[in-house]
Order: sequence, then C-alpha cells, then structure tokens
Amino acid sequence: MVQSAMSVPESETVATSTSGNKEVDTFSFEWRGFSFRDLILKVLLPAVILLVLWQIIGHIADEITLIDIGTSFIKLIVEGDTEGNTLLLHTGWSLFRVILGFVLAIGTAVPLGIAIGRYKTVDAILGPVVDAMRPIPPIAWIPISILMFKGLQYPFSLLVAQVFIIWIGSFFPILLNTTAGVKRTNSVHLDVCRTFGATERQVLRRVIIPSALPEVLAGLRVGFGIGWMCLVAAEIIGGGLGLGYLVSITQQLGRTGETISAMLVIGFIGFLLSYLFLYAERKMLAWRQDVSV
Repeated sequence: MVQSAMSVPESETVATSTSGNKEVDTFSFEWRGFSFRDLILKVLLPAVILLVLWQIIGHIADEITLIDIGTSFIKLIVEGDTEGNTLLLHTGWSLFRVILGFVLAIGTAVPLGIAIGRYKTVDAILGPVVDAMRPIPPIAWIPISILMFKGLQYPFSLLVAQVFIIWIGSFFPILLNTTAGVKRTNSVHLDVCRTFGATERQVLRRVIIPSALPEVLAGLRVGFGIGWMCLVAAEIIGGGLGLGYLVSITQQLGRTGETISAMLVIGFIGFLLSYLFLYAERKMLAWRQDVSV
C-alpha cells in the first residue's frame, strides 16, 4: 500500500486533490500575459471587422481589388505620383507638419494649462475664452488661417496655415488635461509645502507637475491623435506634398487605389504613434504604482 502510494507522481496527486474544486486552477488560457480574451478582442475581432468592411467596399466599388491597391501602393513607393513624388516623400512632409504643430501645441498649452489650473485669477480671465473657443472644430479654422497668414510669402504662408490647423487641433486636449491635472493636486501636499516654506517654483517642480503628469501625458497622446487627424484637412489646402494632399489629388484624378493606399498609410502611422505614446506613458509613470495608464 505504501509503495503504490509513493509511486503516484506528484503532479497527478495535485490534480486529484484539486479535481473536486469548481475553480479549475490547473489550466489557464493565459500565456506570457496574453490571454484568450486578448486574442479575441485584439486579433480576431479587428480582422473580422476589416474583412466585413472590405466586403462592403467591394460591393460599393466592384473595380477595387486587393491586387489593385497593392500595385498602386508599390507604384507610389517606387515611381511616385503623377508628379514623381514618392510615398516616402509625402509621408515625411506630413510628419514634419504634424510634429511642428504638436511641438508648438506643447509649448503653449502646457504652461497655459498650469497657469489656469494653479492661479484663480488666470482661470477667471482665460477660462471663459477657452470654453468659448474649444467647441469650434479645427476644420472651421481653415478659411481664417488662410486669411491670417496671407501676408506671408508663398509657400511659407501655406505651411504656416497648415501648421496652425494642426496646432489648434492638438492645443485644446493638452490644455484641458493639463488644467485638470493641476487642479486635482492633493491639497494636503500643498499645505505641507507651505508649512515648510517652499517657494512657488519648488511647489511647481516638486508637487504640482509630478502630480499632474499622468493627465498631461494622456493629453499629449490625445492631442497628437487629433492633430494627426487634422492633417488631411490641413493638407487639402494645397502644397503639393503630404499624405492629405495625396488623398485629395488622387481622389480628384480617379486613382482610387492610390487614394486607399494613402489612407492606409495614414491609419497605420496613427495607430503606431498612438501605441508609442501609450508605451512612453507606462514607462514614465512606472514610479506611480497607483496609476494605471
């Protein structure tokens, strides 16, 4: 009896002892943090949605096939558009405009958001102005931007107008998130700083900015995404280069394959940059164990 009991492997003994439990712990769908639920939501479901959309597009326009789009995509990379401008050149100009507008939005929205969130006088003066301008869509600023910068020399005036549209699209999400993050700073921490005689600069650097950092980073991610979406509207103004311009001009010329190719590049870059921002958020907020991004 003792010998037969000892001959049973340990793993089988564990499985026997837990077989009566309703919660099965010996089998899990997870593997290295990737669960079966993630497989459904992040892989299979997007693939099914993409196939359904593709079938809808196929019924709407019978002449569009996957081979045509692939051929147009390769042609844009190798030969370029009707003017010889390659897809890489269009993408580079689009990224240049978006990054320039986004950097300007950071440089203006973050300091202004800190001032509005920190000082009641600034909030009382600028708060109503922000609330009045915030609902205006960035696209509605296109005619105004052309008029504002028409005195500059072409094509610099066109570049400034395009960057302005991207800037205003990124500005308000960054501003609002920064303001909200500053206002949510723990008042107890501020009282402790006052008790120990900390200067306003020390309070900003040591307490307010670290406390508001999660909201600021989230605002940067959202602001960049909106700025990237404003890209097409900004480049439709003209300029001859850019993914938005490529979408507009190929649509006018009836080159549907090239239009869809440019749209796919816009979507892929936006998707990639969004995940890069999310990754940067998690890395920068690793010291805050109570914050989940």
